Amino acid sequence: MITRSLFFRQLSSHVAIILCMALTLLGSILYFAHHGGTLAANVKNIAAFFAEELKTGYISDRELELVGRASGAVFWLEDNDGRLIQGNPPADLNANSHKTSHTASYSHTFLFSTKRLNAIMISVPVTIEDKSGLLMAYYQFNPGLLETIIRSYSFPFIVGLAAAFLLAVLLSRKLTRSIADIAAAAKRFSAGDYTSRTRATTKDEIGTLGKTFNAMADAILHTQQTRRDFYSNISHELKTPLSCIKATTEALLDGIAVNDQEKTHYLERILAETDRMSRLVHDIMDMEQLEAGKMFIKQERLDVAALLLHQADTIELLLKKKNLSLLLRIETDKRYVFGDADRFAQVLDNLLSNAIRHAPAGSQIGLLLTEENNWLQISVSDQGEGIASEDLPLIWERFYRVDKSRTRSLGGSGLGLSISRGLVEAMGGTIAVESEKGTVFKIRIPWQK
Repeated sequence: MITRSLFFRQLSSHVAIILCMALTLLGSILYFAHHGGTLAANVKNIAAFFAEELKTGYISDRELELVGRASGAVFWLEDNDGRLIQGNPPADLNANSHKTSHTASYSHTFLFSTKRLNAIMISVPVTIEDKSGLLMAYYQFNPGLLETIIRSYSFPFIVGLAAAFLLAVLLSRKLTRSIADIAAAAKRFSAGDYTSRTRATTKDEIGTLGKTFNAMADAILHTQQTRRDFYSNISHELKTPLSCIKATTEALLDGIAVNDQEKTHYLERILAETDRMSRLVHDIMDMEQLEAGKMFIKQERLDVAALLLHQADTIELLLKKKNLSLLLRIETDKRYVFGDADRFAQVLDNLLSNAIRHAPAGSQIGLLLTEENNWLQISVSDQGEGIASEDLPLIWERFYRVDKSRTRSLGGSGLGLSISRGLVEAMGGTIAVESEKGTVFKIRIPWQK
């Protein structure tokens, strides 16, 4: 319904404020026009001027007349019961029309004629011969004053009111149009148009909402694309070893192996492909646990230097096989951190395996331990081809391959770097990569005494 629309409610609130301000202004103009601004104060000053004479009980009629002419009013004296003491009230004044309460220091009463509001009467308490009395003042306004005020103020008042109303319409429409654009973009997005974005991105709260919606839509689109890529890669990763196992098993069943040596060769191939699938499944389980925050990470005191020495011994055969050398340097006396020894070894194994895989024969792998501002830093470097700058932010994504032509038989599951980053962060550290001439991975983790 229109009465429930945001536009109608915004417009109604603006109009209500405009009308309230307009009525207040109009009332103020009328009040001050009829009140005369300082009329009551003038009567009080006159009463104070005649205070000493009033105590004697006498003010000359001439003085009252002169004061009345000077101030434009008719003055007279009454007692508290309304009986005339001195002076002459207006002949057409109803004696009962101006009875007022005198509990305050003074009072004033508007008097009505049959056609218009055109007079005001003010009474000020005074002392007359040690008795309470009243100094009365009667001001008669110009009968055409109200009409003059209305003529003077009506046109600018109407123009101002119309301009304020037009501004209220424009502001309300601008606000609701931005919200409507965001709502329409969200509706299109929920209907399956994942390219839908809002144009309401101004520098205000509504614009912030629009930018947040666009960022959310981009994140959802990226997540969906990542999920599709994940399922596609999983299918591919499992399809290749399964096809190899199936083909090799069928060949064995067909009697392709003529002796035990060939049979062992084919069985070893089946075992290798089974290991590949097993590693892939374990990596997928690790990723799922890391993303869900369910992976258990032990917090124990680790000797990082000893862990690096152990990893150096572990990869010795791989280094010899590819004619590589390892330069291990420990340049700090600080060597302890809190973390999970097995998971830390898993990260180092992944980084060192990548370095060996990409390093050219005859080159050197670097493994360095340093410290900076109570942080230990482990650097793993190689002298390989490096990683393009546009690929650096993407290498942490699942199954991302810098070399799109590389087959998985030449590499791991494609989840190693994603898992490594998740493990390092779960242990309170950070991991980063630099690649210019060769590639350097740097792990930083808080040092513990």
